[in-house]
Amino acid sequence: MVTAELRLLLPLDQARDAVGSALAEQGFAVQPTAGGSLDVSRGSLGTTIVAGAFAGQDMHVRFDVHFTPDAEGTLAAFEHSAVGGFFKGGAIGAAKAGDVVRVAAHLAGVRLAQQGVLVGGVPDGVVPEPAAVPIAGDPTASAAAYPAPPVGSAPVPPDLRYGAPAPVPGAPQRTNTVAIVALVLGFVFPIGGIVAGSVALAQVKRTGEKGRGLAIGGIVAGAVMMVLTVLAAIGLFLFFTFAAATSSSAGSPADPFVPPSDETSTQAEDPAQPDESFALPVGSCLDDVASGFITSDNVLDCAQPHTYEVFSSFLVDDGTFPGDDALQTQATDRCGAVFGDFVGIPYADSALDYSYVSPTADTWAQGDREILCLIYDPAAASTTGSLAASQR
Repeated sequence: MVTAELRLLLPLDQARDAVGSALAEQGFAVQPTAGGSLDVSRGSLGTTIVAGAFAGQDMHVRFDVHFTPDAEGTLAAFEHSAVGGFFKGGAIGAAKAGDVVRVAAHLAGVRLAQQGVLVGGVPDGVVPEPAAVPIAGDPTASAAAYPAPPVGSAPVPPDLRYGAPAPVPGAPQRTNTVAIVALVLGFVFPIGGIVAGSVALAQVKRTGEKGRGLAIGGIVAGAVMMVLTVLAAIGLFLFFTFAAATSSSAGSPADPFVPPSDETSTQAEDPAQPDESFALPVGSCLDDVASGFITSDNVLDCAQPHTYEVFSSFLVDDGTFPGDDALQTQATDRCGAVFGDFVGIPYADSALDYSYVSPTADTWAQGDREILCLIYDPAAASTTGSLAASQR
């Protein structure tokens, strides 16, 4: 839509050059098109996509200037797309884009009036305080400080270069504030560091301030911290998942071998009472032995639901206590060797599993030398009847 119009006392080509130079002085990038109009833009598209209308001075704005010859010279029409501003910055972005175009047309009109090539008045614009952008050649003054020349004065030739005004010699360089904030946020709020760093890069490029390294540092720190945060979250999730799985399966009959230090003992609840120990014959059935010691209360009739069935037993060599690892090795080898004979099929083909009961250091000192082989169904909490020759 047309936002503003300027009428110039110049032929078409000279009018295009004059308007382009006036816009370039304001920091716009000006490109002539094949159709004879000007494609004008300013700001960072990447920053605007990330920050929307809150990109401030770095909000990306693009508009066209179309030229039409008429009886008095050339008419320059400033047109911009409200839809484009809306998609980049929402309703606020569309309004801001319109304001930028109006201000640009106003300041261009002021500049062209100074050159004596403008017909009629300067179009109104939403001019911020203090009023206007510095004019090239006198960076301390504003456009409003340059009144239009008196009628009849010689026109000032337009600047035909479409470039930004040269930096002022000796002007102090300060560090961009947003770049400093970006570096801090990169470590404490990663996504904020990335956004602020992108904004700071665009500002540093436009203003020439120091701080490009800080802005890049904020982006890099934010990205690294985000990756570390994601990896830490995945690690914690896996840790707690594994811990929960381990906790739920601890002590389950599905574990083929319980550590010997926690093994069930074939004696009474008080290991210091050897006279209460008793032997379990092959074919005996047991419950889940929650107490950790096998007593007569744990022995069940195999016709009743039970957890374990004694399918073999053997004595280990006498002498000093061989240690838990040695007992586990013997139990694994010897119980596994007779498993197939008891069930009727090899262990590798069976759905059943086995565990064992072995002497502890305390029961060894009291003369316990027996290892019991226990068979159970890992897929069921209990079994009814003997598993001998079940071929399962």
